[in-house]
Amino acid sequence: MSVEESWEKIEQWIVRHAPDEPHLPGPCTPSDIQQLHDQLGVRLPEDVERSLLRHDGSGTTTIIPPGFTLLSTEDVLKKRASWLRFATTDDCNLSETDKPFIVPIAALSVSMILVDTRTGKLGWRDIESPYSSDAELPGETLSSVLDFVGNLLASPSPWIAILPGDEEWEATDAHPDFPRTLMWTEDEMPTPQ
Repeated sequence: MSVEESWEKIEQWIVRHAPDEPHLPGPCTPSDIQQLHDQLGVRLPEDVERSLLRHDGSGTTTIIPPGFTLLSTEDVLKKRASWLRFATTDDCNLSETDKPFIVPIAALSVSMILVDTRTGKLGWRDIESPYSSDAELPGETLSSVLDFVGNLLASPSPWIAILPGDEEWEATDAHPDFPRTLMWTEDEMPTPQ
């Protein structure tokens, strides 16, 4: 499925089930993509660019379980500066020549999903863990992650995402604190009696 088709399924779920969700950002422009490329010094993978051309990030909407928001072009630059500044001293998983090719594209508090611009493969890092290309995400590329989320939300409820490592997160529009919005909640397995 294309990035655009995945986004369409996600957008339809939000319209139907989460009408109180803040509007997703509009698209960035091809000029914004070019400026981003010029400032990063590397070109983002095609699927990341196509996602930005659909929505310049996801604002406060948590698109990727367990609750990652996609970064806007502006936030990619900010998070990249932070990544290069702090990752250089403690990320023994990467050589200094690899680091400029790794770019943050999504965030959840102090955790980031990063993309290797050479391969399109996703990795992750948080404040307590060095960069890992073995991310426990529902896909290896942004297009495969969006495909997973889009297909999940287009299916009948319950919308339970089973991530690598057997973590289960449920997309819900009935969270008691944030009803009629898209929330990912940890799906608790019933305890045997």
